[in-house]
Amino acid sequence: MLLSALPALAYLGLTVYAVIDCLQTPPEELPRPSRGWWIAVIILVPVVGATVWLLAGQPGRGRHERAPSGPDQIAGYGWTVEGVAHHPIGPDDDPEFLASLGRAQREQQRLLTRQEEDRRQREDRQRREDPERRDVQGPTELD
Repeated sequence: MLLSALPALAYLGLTVYAVIDCLQTPPEELPRPSRGWWIAVIILVPVVGATVWLLAGQPGRGRHERAPSGPDQIAGYGWTVEGVAHHPIGPDDDPEFLASLGRAQREQQRLLTRQEEDRRQREDRQRREDPERRDVQGPTELD
């Protein structure tokens, strides 16, 4: 019984997807006939209408091609080898993100170096002030 409903569900899913995609397509990207004509074809011509819309109605348009670039660019969009990415790129491909990681790592290293130097100065000062105190020792090597 479920198997006999599968083609109807596939047709319904394809039609709904094609209609929503047609409605979301900006007017300047619509193929020659009007939006109303395309929706009528998608709904009234079973399977073929939706298939024609998906194949011919979107020449050269990728899934993420409508993403902002240039001044409208938002975080998560960036550069690729080919130029400006028209889709979100991963952080490991974003030069700005990688540079910020490098800056954070250098800052953390400076902080650790400064803390280590402060610790050494405190220990030296304690040794000078109380030379008989044996529990404050500098770094030692283990044999």
